[in-house]
Amino acid sequence: MSKVKIRLVKRAIRGNQQAFADLMLSQAEYLTQIGHLYLHREVDIQDAIGETTLIALHAIQGLKKPELFRTWVTKILIRQCYKRYKEQAHEQPENFELPEVPESLERATVDEKLDLLGGLKRLNDRYRQVLLLFYYQGLSIREISDLTSLPENTVKSHLKRGKAELKQWLGGDYFEK
Repeated sequence: MSKVKIRLVKRAIRGNQQAFADLMLSQAEYLTQIGHLYLHREVDIQDAIGETTLIALHAIQGLKKPELFRTWVTKILIRQCYKRYKEQAHEQPENFELPEVPESLERATVDEKLDLLGGLKRLNDRYRQVLLLFYYQGLSIREISDLTSLPENTVKSHLKRGKAELKQWLGGDYFEK
């Protein structure tokens, strides 16, 4: 995180609402991308981001390390997405769109991408979350560990097991880098 953003976070922690608003605006695209990984409908994504903003606004004074603002707000968003995901689990999305695929999958066919998405949906939530953060968001194992509050070795295990389950289900090696 840049020094300018760290100063902005410190101002927001001290109660400066304009600094907080500027911070959230600077994270809007990133938070929307994260929301798309968990939720299908735009309205649900925007609701989750709105709720995240409110929670963050009320809790920012408790943020101890300003340089971890992005990780902190992402954790809040993921919890809000899971809350909505569980509420919507019984519903079938009306207008489902694939999330953007990582560069390593850009050459995959539409059928392969659909198979991959189907495979991801069948995975256990903990494996799916780690795979999405690693491959779709390009986060490192350490960053995923910080976001999910899982030890780094657990993140590595989830990646390995999730890839193995996908490979078994898909019968291919879509995630090989």
